[in-house]
Amino acid sequence: MIHSTSSLSNSSLMKNIQLIIFDLDGTLVDSRFDLADAVNYALEKLNKPQLGYEELPPLLGSGLSYLLQKAADTEDVQILQQARQLFDEYYSHHHADKTHCYPGVPETLAALPHLKKAVYSNKAQDFTEAIIRELSLAPYFDKVMGAQPDHYPLKPDPAGIHLILKALDIPPGKALMVGDSTHDIEAGKTAGLCTCAVTYGYRPAEVLEKMAPDFMIGAFGALLELTLV
Repeated sequence: MIHSTSSLSNSSLMKNIQLIIFDLDGTLVDSRFDLADAVNYALEKLNKPQLGYEELPPLLGSGLSYLLQKAADTEDVQILQQARQLFDEYYSHHHADKTHCYPGVPETLAALPHLKKAVYSNKAQDFTEAIIRELSLAPYFDKVMGAQPDHYPLKPDPAGIHLILKALDIPPGKALMVGDSTHDIEAGKTAGLCTCAVTYGYRPAEVLEKMAPDFMIGAFGALLELTLV
């Protein structure tokens, strides 16, 4: 269940970990269906072709602006502003209709009370907080951060990770970044964190492996084995 890409043992890498930072979409929750519905609502209003559910995952992870630009197949600023307004109009009421936790997420988080935990997503702050709250995950986390581009850049920039480390008073060498995208692994590595890629999310294992994360897991529950070495 756990694949280590490091020359060090699991225990050597994990023995000092005090904080786990989790990506949201594709890591804690499967949100592709609500996201696709919101994107398609905007595309329909703009008289543009809609996306199939299977077309969405490769577009996720880089923030909403990137998603809408690719989905609408345009760089026209005015059209993209309209698309964002329409997306927000729909998603604000339907962000948790079809979104659900991946198997084992609540149980695994509950089994890690000895570790601090944070969420760091490229999804807008309000939506990130709302999904965590509405899926009853809020009690498990010490910090929940989504995209706030006026304050810090999106992943793969590590700025948000630095803010989380500072807020929770944890040095980089004692934190683990867990995510399903290359942006998660790059941000974690750049910030000096140990990294774990999940292969059940929105990126193929072979793509993630090229980023050389310290660990790769195929199920969320495998974190228990990893953190209890």
